[in-house]
Amino acid sequence: MKPMIILPPNTMSEKDIEILRKNEICVVVAKDPSRVKFVDPIPAQSSRTEIEGAAIQLSRILLNGQWANQGRDYLQQGDFAKLYIQCLMKGTALDARGTVAEQEQAIVTAARRDELQRMARETARAERAAAKAAQFEQPEKAK
Repeated sequence: MKPMIILPPNTMSEKDIEILRKNEICVVVAKDPSRVKFVDPIPAQSSRTEIEGAAIQLSRILLNGQWANQGRDYLQQGDFAKLYIQCLMKGTALDARGTVAEQEQAIVTAARRDELQRMARETARAERAAAKAAQFEQPEKAK
């Protein structure tokens, strides 16, 4: 299955569209891209496998030039493999940070912990203020 891009008219030049087509990308030019119909529905990102997601992420890294921090203007085979493995591992059980679900759960847990700590501090302040107020009221009652 070829990757596909749907463009409104006059978005890209015919020369650029032809370059994309030569690189096996299906380019569709449509006046209203939202009305384009597909024989098979396009899979949602959530239903893609980790391998497809990693391939998409790798393509983004390559196209955006985010790999340039390697110290060279070109990629060697080892660099390419390393980038792909990093993309494959990101958000999976092999990731040092855990799976995406585990990372999301850690964020929720941290937010809950922070909220409980904030509430505990406010309660402690209120208790100290009440104790201080009660301390000042006791000497007046003794008189």
